[in-house]
Amino acid sequence: MTVFSARNIQRSSMALAMVVTVGLTTGFTGSNNGSLTVTASVAAVCLIGNATLAFGAYNPTSGAALSATTNVTLTCTLSTPYGIGMGVGLATGATVTTRAMQLTTNSATTLGYGIYIDSAHTMNWGATGGSSTLTGTSSATSLTQSIPIYGQIPASEGAPVGSYTDTVVMTVSF
Repeated sequence: MTVFSARNIQRSSMALAMVVTVGLTTGFTGSNNGSLTVTASVAAVCLIGNATLAFGAYNPTSGAALSATTNVTLTCTLSTPYGIGMGVGLATGATVTTRAMQLTTNSATTLGYGIYIDSAHTMNWGATGGSSTLTGTSSATSLTQSIPIYGQIPASEGAPVGSYTDTVVMTVSF
């Protein structure tokens, strides 16, 4: 008659574990390779920030135009072609070539101004899709770039004293 003691059970378990371990580590007889293909696509995306073009105090009696410059942040997927257009603003009858700020106390009273692509104020900045939009390709090395915006109030623009404002929608197409 066989007596199963705790010591005998422990020895049998250890022997079985060694047999299983040896079988697992030496049971492979060959190998083969396969490949894993990994893919992704990068979407063309552009985001345009907000900016403020602040002219400061305008003196219509000086006989000189008042110019101002600001920058807007453009963030695009690397090497993405883009176009940036400027809307007409909020004033009634405004166009991309005859924009107007409105007197804050009377929106019917306006002060004319222009938005330009160039610092010489010769290239009017038009709406998206027109020939006077800013076009380019985003940087090949940086997601973010700074785009200059040039503005000018013409000399001797007749307007009453007060604060004037306008909001122009900037649209980036890509």
